[in-house]
Amino acid sequence: MEPVRRGQLIEATIGAIHHDGFQNATIARISKRAGLSVGLVNHYFDGKSDLFEETMQTLVDQTLADVEAGMAAGTTPLERLMGFVEGHFAPGQRSPEAISAWLSFYLQVSENTGFGRIQNAFDERLLGLLRPILSELVPAARQENIAQTLIALAYGLWLRHAYDPAHFHLDMIRCIARDYVDDVVNPS
Repeated sequence: MEPVRRGQLIEATIGAIHHDGFQNATIARISKRAGLSVGLVNHYFDGKSDLFEETMQTLVDQTLADVEAGMAAGTTPLERLMGFVEGHFAPGQRSPEAISAWLSFYLQVSENTGFGRIQNAFDERLLGLLRPILSELVPAARQENIAQTLIALAYGLWLRHAYDPAHFHLDMIRCIARDYVDDVVNPS
């Protein structure tokens, strides 16, 4: 039952952050949302900090799975680069609850060492996914800057879409990403 209960509590944490706000997402509200006792929260997690770190790690893991799936769908290096960007926009990454949780965690990264550690590991994993593809496409001297820019581009496009999906829609995001990738790989 532990994986099921932990999953329920993580989902309830994401929901509590979305509905109540980060600061008001208390253990009592989270446990109530999950339909579990406060005691079970403390049984499965070492307090609120541990629960929140596990929740952020779950969001990271899901994003990585979506990005890797997007990349795996491509057969050429360019298609895999586009899959990298598009993986950030998988349906689960665009849900209002996920957006609220991600934005709340991002706001805390500079002050919370646990969140900062998770974010740094996430960024390193993203770089690790990009480097082999870029090595097939561009000279070594350009690879790191392009990898860093692709990550920043994906984050920025996601943020714009998160707060204005009607005007900053997925077709526009794909076009912007494709233009950037084409310009980087085939500079004039």
